[in-house]
Amino acid sequence: MRAFSRIAFSLFLSAWILASGARAQAPRFDHVYVIMLENHGFDDALFNGPSPFMRELAETQGLATRYFGVAHPSLPNYLALIGGDDFGVRDDEPSCFASDIAPSASCHQIADDSLVDQMRRAGLSFAVYAESLLAAGSLVTAAPGGVAGPLYAQKHNPLPYFQALATDPARDNLIKPYDAFAADLARQAPNVALIVPNQCHDGHGLTVCHDRDRLIADYDAFVRDAVTAIRASKFFTRRSAIVVTFDEGARSLFPDAPTSEFTRAAGGADNHVATVVVTACGAPVRDATRYDHFSLLATIEDGFALPRLRKAAGARAMDDLFVDRCAP
Repeated sequence: MRAFSRIAFSLFLSAWILASGARAQAPRFDHVYVIMLENHGFDDALFNGPSPFMRELAETQGLATRYFGVAHPSLPNYLALIGGDDFGVRDDEPSCFASDIAPSASCHQIADDSLVDQMRRAGLSFAVYAESLLAAGSLVTAAPGGVAGPLYAQKHNPLPYFQALATDPARDNLIKPYDAFAADLARQAPNVALIVPNQCHDGHGLTVCHDRDRLIADYDAFVRDAVTAIRASKFFTRRSAIVVTFDEGARSLFPDAPTSEFTRAAGGADNHVATVVVTACGAPVRDATRYDHFSLLATIEDGFALPRLRKAAGARAMDDLFVDRCAP
């Protein structure tokens, strides 16, 4: 058993008591930064691959040990995160509002509102920062194309699927290339940022980036750089948090690796993913409550005093992982 696993096991036991006892008071947020990675199960994300920074965060910050994606493949998980439902979607088809969609192509469009609409009505801000997207407000299905392949994939950006957002003439403020994130961190970060690495940096992989260990090392480096930048910003306050999670779990890429105590406790269930919460004065908290993307949405909505959308209404909020642990 890896050294981290032995350390984590003792923390896991104490956190089990915490998770089954009194719940923390719902936090209030200034900013929440969500970094969404792709297609790695819990053990692969934290124990089996070259991901030292992810392991460091999991050891020193909050770790949800029983967090799950809500469906397969990618798209329904992204829709759930901001819409409170997967809307019956079970594929990765493009948005019907995509600028480059073929006339006869199958597509999805959602007329219902989302977390983004809620926040804007409340005078709050939201933005997606998508790596390799070529222009703000773009509704392309993939970019840049060519020999590199679709580094940006619309299926990993939920905003173009919601009619009110895709048809908004001001969507340049909602859908941005990741290159804009550093400037916004320096000037005015949104209240909620959804950060979407490209498919060579999120663990997904393409023909040009399919090596198992390289994919893991690259998303670990992306997370390290993003988290470091956010922590250094004045917009990472005591009432702010960074969430690093995965859209869905997948069959292990390391079939001979030992199974962690966390995966055993989750019963080896499908779609079990690693989710880490980083706060200004974080502590190594382990929460064994069963959570999913609806739980994360519910937590964000509660933290901004917004009503809960759809399936988030019945979800368990992740309050214990977002507690302000800074000394008075």
